[in-house]
Amino acid sequence: MKFICTFIFGSLLISSVYATEEKTIHVEGRMTQTKTWMDYSSSEETNLKKLLELLQRSSTGERLIKEASYKAAQSGLTLMDVVKVGDGSLTDTTLVRKFNPHSPEHVIYESKSVVYLNRRLSWDDALLDLAHELTHFVYRESFNPYDDAFNAKDFIKGTIEGSGGEVQAFMTECRVLRELFSRNVQSRSHCKNIEDDSNQLSFVKAVKLFYHIGSFYDSFHAQLSKRDIASSFSDLKDEKINFISSAYGVPYPVAALMEYDLVVNKVCENDKKRLAYMQQGPKLSAQRSPASVSDSKEKFVASYSSRCSSK
Repeated sequence: MKFICTFIFGSLLISSVYATEEKTIHVEGRMTQTKTWMDYSSSEETNLKKLLELLQRSSTGERLIKEASYKAAQSGLTLMDVVKVGDGSLTDTTLVRKFNPHSPEHVIYESKSVVYLNRRLSWDDALLDLAHELTHFVYRESFNPYDDAFNAKDFIKGTIEGSGGEVQAFMTECRVLRELFSRNVQSRSHCKNIEDDSNQLSFVKAVKLFYHIGSFYDSFHAQLSKRDIASSFSDLKDEKINFISSAYGVPYPVAALMEYDLVVNKVCENDKKRLAYMQQGPKLSAQRSPASVSDSKEKFVASYSSRCSSK
């Protein structure tokens, strides 16, 4: 029996306009700025390989591709198996929970991720989005929404500030931008807003910008207060929005809470089905005593009641 939770977080900069004039990467043949990266050829695979080749011309991109290839290989896949063309740029992670209906107290979890790249982007933006999404794919820490420790505060912070989160992915974009594009082009991106006095990219500055949520502030702060976690988000401000989630069309902190609630609803739906199997009574094997099964069921019911009583 399989129950699936899918986590989708895209990446789109509100003002991610990169000039098409002077740049240090060589634009060749059919790679014109009046066409999308998918117009290069009729083959999706050829176009993806060309984009990866361009990304690899930067030291950051080269390292990222090596690490992404290594991670894919750990699952018996190639990088081309996990990077696909889509209608938006996002990294789709699916958690599959498996258990036998006759022994629902024993659960196995498996996760897999697929990177999708927006087919309608220019070469510039496709290149930067690829760097962004590969950062999610390589570095984002796995989490288990069925774990009792899974909570809204850590999920929001992890989505933005955590390893492989939105801040790290954006900073990777900025490094690629610096390594492949001219200073004139760099000056038109958000990257200049996270530079410190030494012109180095600042993680702290980037975090602050991601928590600027404009007119969403009052309603979002009220939601955090209702969950008694508002004090954990001191960087939250009602200042101009700089970054927005393409998956939800709202600032990333707001999108992260929306995602969290969707995931918890799905978890509760799946746990309700698992509880129904438990209530039918397991068929005991020689290796499992009635006491051990009863203990597992009791713990599961307590966890389910705590997590899902309000759903």
